[in-house]
Amino acid sequence: MYEHCFGLLPGAIRTKLIAPSTALLGFSEESAWPIGIIELELELVDDDNKELVRSTIVEFVVVRSYLKYNALLGRTTLQKLAAIPSTVYGLIKFPTPLGIKMIRSETQDASVAAVEQAEKQPSEEEQLRSCMIIANPRYPDQKIKIGGGLSDETKFKLRNILASNTYVFAWKEADMTGVPREIAKHKLNANPSMTPVCQKKCGMVLERSEWLKAEVDKLVKANILREVRYQTWVANPVLVKKLDGSWRMYVDFTDINKASPKDNYPLPKM
Repeated sequence: MYEHCFGLLPGAIRTKLIAPSTALLGFSEESAWPIGIIELELELVDDDNKELVRSTIVEFVVVRSYLKYNALLGRTTLQKLAAIPSTVYGLIKFPTPLGIKMIRSETQDASVAAVEQAEKQPSEEEQLRSCMIIANPRYPDQKIKIGGGLSDETKFKLRNILASNTYVFAWKEADMTGVPREIAKHKLNANPSMTPVCQKKCGMVLERSEWLKAEVDKLVKANILREVRYQTWVANPVLVKKLDGSWRMYVDFTDINKASPKDNYPLPKM
């Protein structure tokens, strides 16, 4: 196995395949059972003078796949080589005793596509002039942004598609009914040994209080919030003014966050 597009020249070290012990799980949760595991000597050849600059032993998992690449290098191998790949420009850089070396892809499809995409980018004036459309005439203030570089025919078809499918969008709070509780329900895993915290009530001026009450009524009617008679955890709402002068409502969940268990390996290390 080798990745021809990056000029990798391997030689077999362990010629016999070792039976795998686990299946491979993809990003879309599909599973595939590998054919076996084999060790290969990975040799990196510099493109400029065609000299061997690095070599290392890599363990490959052999699978049946229709990918255009013969081999894929994982993060473990890249970290072992201290290599930095770039899929946009089709190259990889890595340190060697002779300095920093670079391997280029034999095909420049990725770099050419990136250049063509940059040349096709519409001007800022064109984007501002034609990227906002009204899909639902009942809500003219709620516009939908589309690409300004689209052709007139494509824009016309896109407007018709959006106008004929306005029911899939949430135009008001009552439309955001969410997923039924019998299908999915989320629960906060608060530590039961922690004593519930009832924050001291924070007063608001009349204007903010009236706006907050109206906003909560909308969420209750949309079945997003529901009234609780006997509260355990109580947190104050917080209003933050947006750029357009309106308000955005938040909730101070500081105490609940302290009582929630923490991941041993939070993102991005998990």
